Amino acid sequence: MKLFSKGIKLSLRAKLTIFIEGFVVILVCVTGFFITMREKENLESELRKRGLALTSDLAKFMARPLLSRDFPTLRRFVNHSMEQDYVRYVIVFDPYGKVLMHSDLAEVGKTYTDSLTISAVNSIGSGYTDVHASKNEELHCDMFTPIKVSNVKLGAVQLGYSHMAVEKEIDKAQKQIFIIGLLTTISGGVVAFLLASLISSPIKRITYATEKVANGYLNTQLMIKRNDEIGTLANAFNKMTEDLRRTTVSKEYFDNIIKSMNETLIVVSPDAKIRSVNKATCVLLEYNEDELTGKDINLIVPQEEMIFRDLRFQKLLHDAPVMNHELEYITKSGKRISMLFSSAVLKNKEGKLEGAVCIARDVTKRKQAEEALRESERELHFLSSQLLTAQEKERKRLSIELHDELGQSLMVLKLKLRSIREELRNDQSGLIAQCDEVIGYIKEVTENVRRLSMDLSPSILEDLGPSAAIQWLVDNFNKHYDIECSLEMMEIEKLFSQEYQITT
Repeated sequence: MKLFSKGIKLSLRAKLTIFIEGFVVILVCVTGFFITMREKENLESELRKRGLALTSDLAKFMARPLLSRDFPTLRRFVNHSMEQDYVRYVIVFDPYGKVLMHSDLAEVGKTYTDSLTISAVNSIGSGYTDVHASKNEELHCDMFTPIKVSNVKLGAVQLGYSHMAVEKEIDKAQKQIFIIGLLTTISGGVVAFLLASLISSPIKRITYATEKVANGYLNTQLMIKRNDEIGTLANAFNKMTEDLRRTTVSKEYFDNIIKSMNETLIVVSPDAKIRSVNKATCVLLEYNEDELTGKDINLIVPQEEMIFRDLRFQKLLHDAPVMNHELEYITKSGKRISMLFSSAVLKNKEGKLEGAVCIARDVTKRKQAEEALRESERELHFLSSQLLTAQEKERKRLSIELHDELGQSLMVLKLKLRSIREELRNDQSGLIAQCDEVIGYIKEVTENVRRLSMDLSPSILEDLGPSAAIQWLVDNFNKHYDIECSLEMMEIEKLFSQEYQITT
């Protein structure tokens, strides 16, 4: 178990060799399989053609002996047919399935009622069955042809054709295919090894040189002269080592600066590729540094953000810095983080454009606080509207009670006093005067109750709308105060719902 748990480490050359050789083996096996199947189909088709041709010839030759009941001639035809290769039996039936002649004389005179015999004697043309095993387990197919003279059916001839011929030919073909496949596999293995060596050898040299550079040997150079991707990779490696020798000191200094920052810092090259990131960026976005370096900046910026799109990015690179722009970064897990983004152009000492420096601060908590503030404002507005609605309902209830109950009670009291006054005699002038005084007071109280009811909940607001209510308020103000007011107002009923008419 320990042997398997450690795993097998293969070189690139071994992997390529195994892959190519495996492909060759699979190709040889598939090709051999299809060739064998095709050969089998062709041989079986040829077998049926030969068998049907033989039964057709027998049917033609046996017509005259059947008419004359010449059984010795039938016997000679049957014996002659049995001399053919792979013919296992021959039977001649009459139209009722009775055996007139058989390669086994013991069967002559018997009547067969099996489905094959019925199909043979009732057929109007030649036919055959699929390959199947007989009693002695030998594979063969049965073929039959009706015997006719002037469209009069005299019987049928049936023979069994052995499948051994097909099996021998297939066995021979399989041996040839195996030999060819074995030679092809061996040749493919040699070619695969040479091709894998051709590909892996320079890659191995590049890997070794890369390890030396990683260990600090920046003078390492690759002497690979090829006009393909390997040569391009070697040239790129040599150029990389030259750039490293020139920029190693400044890069270390630059890395120390960006690693000490708490805010995210990303250096983007002119082709919108990420050149470097600081630790804060990796922590926030859940990436390792090597997972971001060299990747397109759009890996962490949503598709809808246009800052790094063609013209916008080119404008940014030409001294058009971005300040305090809100956008989102996308983490490795797909989470979106709100950032306050700023960027500026990065140039070297010679003034050559090297890219852009992008600094961003996580403002998720601030956004959450703003959203919580907006939510509390919405809740406060809702509670205020609910309070105003409840107050308005209570004022309306009080207004109705004042108008309906107290107003009606005062009206009843007024009517009763008026009735009492009418029943007084003329000599009771003092009581009459007091009744008139009380009636006048009740009338004044009734007016005050009506005014108070209107002040609590003007019915005109619900009946005629806010425009008429405001006009009534202005007219009422002119009536009670020595101030002249005029009102110019457009219709506002359609601007507010019934709820807002109350709360505003």
